[in-house]
Amino acid sequence: MNSLKPTPVRRRYSITMMLSLTSLLVLLLFIAMAVLVQNRLGSFQNLLQNITGSAIPAVVQSSKVYSQINQLLYLTEALSRSPSQAVRHNLYQDIQLNLQGLQSLTKEWQTGFYQNAQLVALTEEIDNLNQLMSERLELQSKVQSSQQQIYQLYEQVQLYTSKLALADEERHSQWLLEFAAVVTLSGKASDSNRVMQLRQLKQQIEQQMLRLRQARAVLPANQLELAEQSDLQLRSLLLESEGLLPLREQQLAIGGRATGRGNFVRNLVLDYARLAENSAYDISGTVLADAAQIQQQLQQDNRQILSGALLVIVFLLVAIALIHRRVVRRLEQLNHNVLLQVQGKAAAHQIEGHDEIAAIARSFAYFASTVAAQQQELQQLSYTDSLTGLANRRAFEQQFHQALVQAQRQQWPLTLLMIDVDCFKAYNDHYGHKAGDDTLVRVAALLQQGINRGSDLVARYGGEEFIAILPDTNAAGASAIASQLLLLFRQAALPHQFNQATDHVSISIGICCVDEASKADYDSMLRRADNALYQAKANGRNGFAFSEH
Repeated sequence: MNSLKPTPVRRRYSITMMLSLTSLLVLLLFIAMAVLVQNRLGSFQNLLQNITGSAIPAVVQSSKVYSQINQLLYLTEALSRSPSQAVRHNLYQDIQLNLQGLQSLTKEWQTGFYQNAQLVALTEEIDNLNQLMSERLELQSKVQSSQQQIYQLYEQVQLYTSKLALADEERHSQWLLEFAAVVTLSGKASDSNRVMQLRQLKQQIEQQMLRLRQARAVLPANQLELAEQSDLQLRSLLLESEGLLPLREQQLAIGGRATGRGNFVRNLVLDYARLAENSAYDISGTVLADAAQIQQQLQQDNRQILSGALLVIVFLLVAIALIHRRVVRRLEQLNHNVLLQVQGKAAAHQIEGHDEIAAIARSFAYFASTVAAQQQELQQLSYTDSLTGLANRRAFEQQFHQALVQAQRQQWPLTLLMIDVDCFKAYNDHYGHKAGDDTLVRVAALLQQGINRGSDLVARYGGEEFIAILPDTNAAGASAIASQLLLLFRQAALPHQFNQATDHVSISIGICCVDEASKADYDSMLRRADNALYQAKANGRNGFAFSEH
């Protein structure tokens, strides 16, 4: 294996160098093309300077104005829907910054008087809208505060009454239900968004307050004072000038004004946007005319550049063909060799040379030989039983055929022992499979101790069955070895209370001896040994029997 180890190779040429030279030539060609393009661009450089100095800045300025207007439209709509004072304040600050930016762009753009007047009016209307929104949000906060106080009052009434030992629970419950009905109507009023609906709820609340007073009149004297205070406090929170219903009505009125003002501001912004769009349209017309002139010049230059591009393409095609021949095709051959060697076949292509691909091919050949050696080692491991360490059935079959051929050649007898552990299923059922595995290991050790010649082989045939090959052993020798094995198991005295033959682990042995190996084969000897094993078990186990010819 060491002879296959790749060694450093003196390289007369390198793929890296070839690719580097090709890349360098491509780079030089592109530089030449760039110089050509630069020379052609000089012919209309003055025209581009005119466009970049006047038309393009105007377009950029127009796009900035249009972007600012779109942002202003979004901010004003957001301002009209502000959910809180903090959001309103932040949006108003953003609008002020946006208006300052528009004013700055308007001065730079040198717009007409009408646009400047439109921007001034827009600024004033936005200030008015912000003031209305501030008032609406302040009233909203007061409404929410009043509603919260009403809920707290109801919770206090519930908590206090729950601690009293009421003499007339039915009358008190009626008053508490009427009180809860007023609280429920107040919640509907705080959520109402229509003035007419709010006024209807106000009438319902006043009627409910009358029923609440009637229910209070029948309460016991010790609870009447608390009920009167609670009713007065509830009426104050609902109907006084700073109560929930008047505040909600003011909020809806200011909200309507804010909505109208917001729509008016939106229309002003849209008008200003249309003015900016008209100005941008005029500028774009000028830019398009200049661009058409540039396009004509570019078409003329493109025809000249095309010739140089064709030259570059031809060179690239030649470079690709060379790379395919020297690199891609040889890599494909290397890949084919790899696939064949993975399948255990010989390489189909001889990859020669002194470059990187040839070095990889030699390295792979070395590693392929290493893998083959490792596979051979794994194959040897596959002939061993993992539990007992004995040869497995596959190794036994291979060894048997070799022993049979040798016996036929040497004309000596051949003996086959089929060995089975008595009542092993009962052992597993009562002692457990872990103990059964340990016992099989002990059995294997005893068999190796009794069958210890270098030419003999003991193998695990499957489960609790073992098999042994005894070359150059006749019936007398087989009988002696079988007796020796039975003695070893009696001396070992491995406990087995459920053995029908004895109180320890025992074995039954079937013996097949052939004096003339030329008349024997694997299947017949195995069948005869198996029949002898059944005979030994029929004789009461813990013994051996010979097969009949």
